[in-house]
Amino acid sequence: MNMTIISGFTALTVAGIMTALKNEIIFTDCLTGLYNREYLEFLHKRACNKKDCWVSGIMIDLNGFKQINDNYGHAEGDLALCIAADLLLKSFSEYGVVTRYAGDEFVIMLNTTDDQLIQKIIKSAKKNFVTENEKNDKLYQLSASMGYAITNLSNETIDDFMNRIDERMYQDKMKYYEHNCLLYTSPSPRDP
Repeated sequence: MNMTIISGFTALTVAGIMTALKNEIIFTDCLTGLYNREYLEFLHKRACNKKDCWVSGIMIDLNGFKQINDNYGHAEGDLALCIAADLLLKSFSEYGVVTRYAGDEFVIMLNTTDDQLIQKIIKSAKKNFVTENEKNDKLYQLSASMGYAITNLSNETIDDFMNRIDERMYQDKMKYYEHNCLLYTSPSPRDP
């Protein structure tokens, strides 16, 4: 075989590998190893180019994350983010793409628009957080608020869709804090 052909083939192979690595670095969150917001934007642009495109997604925010950083330090906060990322991958990777959106917020773009299935996997994900808390020896509990929506991008912009799943996540967060405040302030049966 001609050395020029081999050299050209090797150069193309190396260029391909370098491009793939560059894309992986661009689209990967360095702390959690999840896809990042750049990749989410890439998915959104790709979806918007399709006609009559149905999408579904979940916005997730860790509950009480600021207290983990404040009480145990940022290294422990980073560890909590990594644990949460693993739980989200375990819960959702079969059904879609898990991304770290910002800070302690995550977005999952799902490959299903089945409302009942989405509710089922959200319930399962929340149970995975409870199971993790039961088996680890952390001084804090990890939990997450989740909001989801299904839309046709012919009828709603991606920004409106993202705002809607964010709003639904905050509704779930309010329920979480209302419930936990009631638990915290409720008198015990022995109190007068």
